[in-house]
Amino acid sequence: MGVSACVALFPLGGPFHTRWPRYNVVHVRESLRSFGPHVVALAPLAPGALTDPAWQDTDELALPHTVVPWARRAGVPVVEVGLAEPDRDDPGFPGAGAELRRYLEMYEEGRARLARVDAAWEPVRELLARPLDLAAVLNELLPAVERQQAVARELLGEGPGDEWRDARAAVVASRALAAARAASRDLADGVTVRLAVLAGLESAPALRRALGGSAAAASGVNVELVEPAQVDGGDEGRERALMDAAMAGSGEPESTLRALAEVAAPEARYLEANLLFELGRLDEATGRLQALVAGDFSEPYYLPGFALARLGQLLDLAGRREEAVRNYRGVMALSYAPAAAREAAAAGLGAPFSLPGRGA
Repeated sequence: MGVSACVALFPLGGPFHTRWPRYNVVHVRESLRSFGPHVVALAPLAPGALTDPAWQDTDELALPHTVVPWARRAGVPVVEVGLAEPDRDDPGFPGAGAELRRYLEMYEEGRARLARVDAAWEPVRELLARPLDLAAVLNELLPAVERQQAVARELLGEGPGDEWRDARAAVVASRALAAARAASRDLADGVTVRLAVLAGLESAPALRRALGGSAAAASGVNVELVEPAQVDGGDEGRERALMDAAMAGSGEPESTLRALAEVAAPEARYLEANLLFELGRLDEATGRLQALVAGDFSEPYYLPGFALARLGQLLDLAGRREEAVRNYRGVMALSYAPAAAREAAAAGLGAPFSLPGRGA
């Protein structure tokens, strides 16, 4: 009997989720939850990536922040379906696009083509600057990305000119549909598999074409493509938007501090400390972080590394070098810490932290 799959493609905005209060990482998770997937396929990650904690350094913040933790708690299988560097199934050649660009820049006609390709990004950039929700991403942003890619394909050709976009998407789509076929074995006969595919903005248009066309035909899976639904993130979504704004340093600091004080999440204490640090209120910042690390601050994924690194810096500024070093070593001992936190801790172990314009 053939396999039928209801497939929803969820577009990921990478760091832009922190700028979109109506489509932040909480909204991504809630939209995914409302779809009720039997399996989740992650296009930004290559097979096996989740076995290494370093995968959390991905630019697609929604994956480590909300998507993968939710799927694991809910018992929903998560499958990495992206292409590695290098990957034996990758139909492209790494670096060929940059090499083509260097070649075209040598000639006047080539430079003119590149200028037209680059200009086609302007509508995309304008949209990215707006606080989009999921509907706007689906109905405005992705079509703008697709139009830009069509311009690049027309002016630069297929292959290096368009980064083998459709051929690469076909591989990713076939892996995702294979995951749907595997998931169907655990379902009763005749039950339609609900497959959620999460992909970055630049890969989403080609991946959608592949899921509804060639890859589906080749896989033998009967695909019904549906759009994910916009879902209200509730209080958690609003708190996430506040914390994103605090992390970006937008808004008036004192009012942001008052708002953060109403948020119970440990992450809010770290963000309070950062704001207090920026305001020069170092003792208060140190107190916030000491209280934070005395409790459970294991989530979200980035918090332990950044909190310990910042506390080490504050203790250095207070002349408490031994305590600072213990915190830096704590960062290095974590099974995972963001690369930036590890760099800050390594620098702190090498020399006491000091503010610009001050001595050590």
